[in-house]
Parts: sequence; structure tokens; C-alpha cells
Amino acid sequence: MSVKPKASKDKKHKKSFEKKRSPKTRVVMVGCGGMARHHIRQMLAQHKTTEITLLCEPSPEAYLATQTLFEQEGLAVPDNISDLNHLLATRRAELDAAFIITPHSHHFEQAKACLQAGLDVLLEKPMVLNQHEAKELIRVRDETGRLLVVAFNGSLSPNLRKAASMLRAGELGNILNISATVWQNWRDLTNDTWRQEPEIAGGGFLFDTGAHMLNSVADLAGEDFSEVAAWLDNKGRKVDILGAVMGRLASGALVTMNACGDAIPPTCTSEIQ
Repeated sequence: MSVKPKASKDKKHKKSFEKKRSPKTRVVMVGCGGMARHHIRQMLAQHKTTEITLLCEPSPEAYLATQTLFEQEGLAVPDNISDLNHLLATRRAELDAAFIITPHSHHFEQAKACLQAGLDVLLEKPMVLNQHEAKELIRVRDETGRLLVVAFNGSLSPNLRKAASMLRAGELGNILNISATVWQNWRDLTNDTWRQEPEIAGGGFLFDTGAHMLNSVADLAGEDFSEVAAWLDNKGRKVDILGAVMGRLASGALVTMNACGDAIPPTCTSEIQ
């Protein structure tokens, strides 16, 4: 049984919190690799609403590259604490949220730790490696009451959200077929990186770049799949380079999705019809 504190204490606590809270969203960047640095550039341009307060990056090279971004903007370089658990234990009070952009196998434990520390979390895709981790992370989100957002461009796109809303309202009629394709020179682009190591990446092109296509199709469909079949081709690599998926929605609509990670460089494009 839980007992709510007296109203006077509630007001005192709220007033104290408001005094300490920054008008900006204070963020820790968990991971400072190439993709993270792309996001950091965008975030530094939004310095009036967002403040990168701390960094969590074990690689000296990645930290130095990140340090340069702040120096180019004439900004102080945030402290770098490479151990996330130590960072959360000692500097949690300085933060509102975490942006996690690390190899896929780290997503679950890092997101769980940040949620349990009371932070909202923006988690780079793919969310986690398997169904068990996904369900457990959702449970932790519900238990802590914190916000957990997976960084899918489609789900966060006003255009896709509007299209999904129109479909749910029946403005465009019933969905009969969905056809989607994604292609990129991913095989050579990610050669000799962790993205082609199955234990770290969790999958290949369909799971990495292709996850955007899978997620956008699911958002537009707005219903469960009743049947799914898929074929993958590793093209001599440890992970899939080519993929084809076909399925049937609960409503009976048919879906086909194709992923080609061996396209002519440089390219990264997708279509959904």
C-alpha cells in the first residue's frame, strides 16, 4: 500500500524541483560514433531548447571527434564518463533524458538502466535484439512511467503520421496491397564493422537500414500480420545482404517488402506504395 505525501510537502517538493530544473532538456549522449555525431550537429543547432550535458563514450577517437564539434561552435565540451552505470550513479541529477546511439547489442541494458534511473530515453533503431528484450524493456517503461521513443524516421514523420491517420479514418478506402522496397550500398559501406557481426548487430541489412521500411509499413498497416514468410541471402557475408518478405494482414490485405543491401554506391533510398 502506498500513501500519498501531504499536500504541503507535495508543493514544497514541486517548488524545489522547478528551481533545479533547467529550461532546456538536458541530455546525455550514450555513444559518440559517426551516427551520433551526425545527430549532435543537429542538436547543437537547437541549443536554445536542448543541452548536451554529458557524454558517455569509451572510444578515445570517437570522443576526440565529438570534442571538435563543440569547439567548432565555441561551446564547452561536456564531461565524458565512459561507464554508464557510474555516470547515472554520480551525475543523474544533471539530466532529463538519454539519447542512446550504440551498437545494437548494447541497446537493451543501456536503455533499461536509463529508464530505471528516471530518465526519458530516445533509443536508436533497431530497438533491441529479440522479442524477449523488447517485452522486458516495455515492461520497464511501464513500471518507471518514463518516456521511451525508438528513433524511427517514419514514426516521427508528420507526413507518415498524417497518412496513417487518414487510413485509420477510412478516408483512403481499404488497404488492399502494400509494396515496399529499400536499397543501399550497405554491404561495402559497413564492411569490416560491427554492423556485419551478428552477435553485436543482431542481423544484417534488413534488420539495420531495412528496419525503417519494416516499421513504416507496420505504422501504415495499423494492424497485425496473420501470416509471414521471408527469405534472406547473405551473399557470402555473416549477415543478410538481400531480403524478401511477404505477408497477409489480419484484414486480408497482402504485403510485400524487398531489401537490397548491395546497390550501386552511393545510394540509400526507399519507396512504399
